[in-house]
Parts: sequence; C-alpha cells; structure tokens
Amino acid sequence: MNTAAVKAILTLTADAEAAGSLETYHAELLTAMAAAFPCDVLVFNEFELGPRPTRLGTSAVTCTTSPPLEPADAVSPALITAFVRHLAAHPLIRLHAAGDSTAHRLSDVTGMRSFRRVALYGEFFRPAAIGHQLTLGLDGPPDRLVGIWLNRTRPDFSDDELLLAELLRPHLHAAELAARRAAARAALTAREREVLDLVAAGASNAAVAEVLVVSPATVKKHLENIYGKLNVGSRTAAAHRARAGTAGRLLSVRTGPGALSV
Repeated sequence: MNTAAVKAILTLTADAEAAGSLETYHAELLTAMAAAFPCDVLVFNEFELGPRPTRLGTSAVTCTTSPPLEPADAVSPALITAFVRHLAAHPLIRLHAAGDSTAHRLSDVTGMRSFRRVALYGEFFRPAAIGHQLTLGLDGPPDRLVGIWLNRTRPDFSDDELLLAELLRPHLHAAELAARRAAARAALTAREREVLDLVAAGASNAAVAEVLVVSPATVKKHLENIYGKLNVGSRTAAAHRARAGTAGRLLSVRTGPGALSV
C-alpha cells in the first residue's frame, strides 16, 4: 500500500468542502486515487436512474450527459455509444442500482469467461483494452448512481486493493456530500441561502417572510430563483439539493495507456 497516497486522499476528502468547485474536487480526487490504485484510468461516474423498475427489479439506468474525456480524443464517439447502448447489462451497474454501493471487482460479480461473450465486452471492453474493473459507490442524490471506477488491462485488482477501496469509501462518501453541498450553495446569493436554510428547517413562506422582514411575495420570488439555480421543482427537493447536490456529469483522468471515460 502506498501510505503517502492514502494520506493524500484522506487529506483531500477532509477538506472537500473548500475545493472551490465540484469539478476541481473530482479532478483532484481522481489524481490522488490514481497514486493509490495503479490502473490505466479512473472514472468518476454518475448515472441517472429511471422512474420505473425493470423486469429484473432494478431501475433502468442511463447516462446523464455525454462524458468529457481526458485527453479529449481518448475514446471515439462510437465506443462511448456502444457503452451507453449496453449500459443496463453491466453487472456492476445493475448491482449498484439494486442498492449495493460497496466496493466490488467485476470478477466478483460475474464469471469473466461468460462475460467475455456478451455484447458489452465485445463492443466496449475489448476495444477499450479493459480487462478488469473495481468500483465503489457513493450515496448521491436519490435518482443517481454516483461512484468511482478503476480500470486496468491486467492484472485483476487484489484483495488488498478491494479492502482499501472499501475502507476509503466512508471518507469519500462524506466528502462527496460536503463538496456537493458547497457547490449547490455557492450558486445562491446570501439572501437565497437564508431563505433555503429556513425552508429546510420547515418554515412556511409566511414564517420565512416574518423572520427576514420581507413580504411573502418576495419569499416566493426567492424560491423561484432557488428552484431555477438548483434545477428543482419543489421546496423539499431544493433543501435536499443544497444538502447533497447533484453534478449530472462524468469525468476522467488518464493515468496510463488505453484511457477511458464513460
């Protein structure tokens, strides 16, 4: 284990709320993780859950955005399209969608010999030169699957690496919530943050107006602005977004040949 690299991750996560932006935090986190987990590429993935369960009992999963790549031309659009086409068939995504966000290796949840025969492998894994994956889920907003994916051609991730990923996961989870909360609140004015804090505490518009010595109409206008900035449609959702945030994007850092982001 690279003790210095692990300490760097813990230092970064402890100060996640001061990162300046969610993008900055995620980029710095992937760089730090790359030093602790030698692999070809690390990916910060965020997927959107559909509203209705599939026949398998899990929610349908889709990508929220087209992924930024680092470097920009690391993966062809055709390869990304192939991954999206077979997204719901990915064993680790299905496991996470079913509620299991613990650290897993791909080889722990599916037979690799049979996996190499499925379309997802043939159209995505093989041309991307990915032989092994390790993922750890982070508890994001209720309609999202958030997590860090580590990819390498070979060898498979060791038991020690799996254990380290799981031990780091509570720190990563807490830091993710802190960074998202800071990013969400940073989009609001000081007055909007005051309104949101009161609403999150259960205050009605009238009560907020009384505390802030403004009219209920002004409070309503502030809430409309808050909803627009946080991309939500209700006071409950706004309060949750300010606490947990949502990024709606994906990001990668190249750490070796065959870089990939999905």
